Amino acid sequence: MTMFDPDRTFIIAEAGSNWRMGTAARDLAMAKTLIDIAREGGADAVKFQTYRAETVYVANAGSSDYLSSSGIEDDIQDIFSDLAMPYEMIGELAAYCKGQGIAFMSSPFSPADFAAVDPFVQVHKIASYEISHIRLIELAARTGKPLVISTGASTEDDIAWAVGHFRAHGGGELALLQCTSRYPAPLDSLNLRVIPWLRDRFGVVAGLSDHSREPAIAPAAAVALGARVIEKHYTVDNRLPGPDHAFALLPGELKEMVDHIRAVERALGDGVKAVHAVEDELAAYARRGVQAIRDIAPGERLREDENFAILRPGKQILGSHPRHLDRIEGHTARRAIAQGEGIAPDDCEP
Repeated sequence: MTMFDPDRTFIIAEAGSNWRMGTAARDLAMAKTLIDIAREGGADAVKFQTYRAETVYVANAGSSDYLSSSGIEDDIQDIFSDLAMPYEMIGELAAYCKGQGIAFMSSPFSPADFAAVDPFVQVHKIASYEISHIRLIELAARTGKPLVISTGASTEDDIAWAVGHFRAHGGGELALLQCTSRYPAPLDSLNLRVIPWLRDRFGVVAGLSDHSREPAIAPAAAVALGARVIEKHYTVDNRLPGPDHAFALLPGELKEMVDHIRAVERALGDGVKAVHAVEDELAAYARRGVQAIRDIAPGERLREDENFAILRPGKQILGSHPRHLDRIEGHTARRAIAQGEGIAPDDCEP
């Protein structure tokens, strides 16, 4: 199947773990609210994450300095256990997405997670720190479905191995996302020029997983650089507890991002340089041509700055392009030419 349109950016609204509210009923309600927000904002897909703490980190991984600095000092195992989406939610959310007309996605973090997610997605996503997960890459390749891989904190060698392994196991359509694994990521760390490099170096669709707080700067610039997949975290309220709320977009900002991306797509055009229809009126009015500067009688010899000049015609008929001056200068007029009228080689006798 072909998921990625070269003329239309695939926009993934990253719900991540922001559905977690503390009880099963509230979790489901928030997840559905996030799906509604993504659809109303114009995103093509909403993406969650599917993991189990015991298959992500070692048991004694400890706490994260990054999270501790933002006031979350719990052990990483406890955090992941609390934010783990029950497998039974996946099908329900996928069905809700289908009813809302938006694609459902969820990043798996283990083979068991992959098995839970695969029946419900049309495109798989592998997170940045899973780029070395050999089993996830093999499983994704064997499905024949498109795969998106984020490349945060990865080297060229890391990416080349993942791409090669995916292709060696029968993988097809692939998108690589430039990503800076910082939350939030400073604008000067985004390195958006990597996007066309990823596309050209690996022969894939390229895009951006944007962790900056700005809603539109990086996504719009990325699309101008050739990105055809954009992923961005969003939430209902930056003040909610949890690791991903503070840097995520608010609903209005998500829509702003989508609107900017679609505007950039329109502005990019087809790459063919021609006179655009909206230019026609002024082009006819203001392009320079060979114009009579006084009435010219039949048989009169044509001389630049004597009876014609290279001028803009305004409401008069545009004359010949000045490149044809050698077929006009010094020749005689074949017909009467009124002041301001355009002069063409066919108006001249040799």
